[in-house]
Amino acid sequence: MKLAVRGEKTLPDNNVSVTALSFTEYVMSGQRGRINIVSEQRGMYLASDTRVCGFYNPIRDAMRRAVNSTEPEIELKKAIMNANRTGQPRAFEEIADGFLPWLASCKATGVPVEGATYRAGELTLKVRPHLGLRKKDGTTYAVLVHTKEVPLTREAANVGLRILQHTVADTLPGAIPMVLDARRGKAYQMPARTNLGKLDVLIAAEAMGYVTHWKLSGLFESVQVG
Repeated sequence: MKLAVRGEKTLPDNNVSVTALSFTEYVMSGQRGRINIVSEQRGMYLASDTRVCGFYNPIRDAMRRAVNSTEPEIELKKAIMNANRTGQPRAFEEIADGFLPWLASCKATGVPVEGATYRAGELTLKVRPHLGLRKKDGTTYAVLVHTKEVPLTREAANVGLRILQHTVADTLPGAIPMVLDARRGKAYQMPARTNLGKLDVLIAAEAMGYVTHWKLSGLFESVQVG
């Protein structure tokens, strides 16, 4: 059973939660990558220091400011100059190099978005588009932004797009879902001929896999501690 639920909710003890983008990255990763993603997410979930989960937050915040700025490059430059964690300066520069030309060609301004959740079995996906955009003709877009070094695949983009489709009525009503590979400046929308039924089955299967990884990771951690 899958449900779209507006706003933040307290999750049941037996429920596993992850952001829509992290789940999308999980789908496109190999075995080692999937294990790393789940371990990383568990670390964030269990961490008392909220800075653990904020590596890309400064550049994403800068991107949100940039879409409503007359000088968007300055907003991203500030994030680059203030980057103080290992790997951040180079990562932020690569993101800026891909994002700024794309933004210039997109010719859109920012609009507010809301958060929602999408439930697939025991997995709850937290969905909040990183950007809400409006073009001059009034068309709006709810955008998830992939910022990592590994290029986004079409299959993974479709997963993110489908999750956005299921929740867009709550996050930005009437908007077109979009997933942006920021470093490459490449935006994805759902192909017209996509078999959405099969895509939903894929998401359900991958959700089961994620939950299994999560629970087994917790089991092994408890064994090691014991």
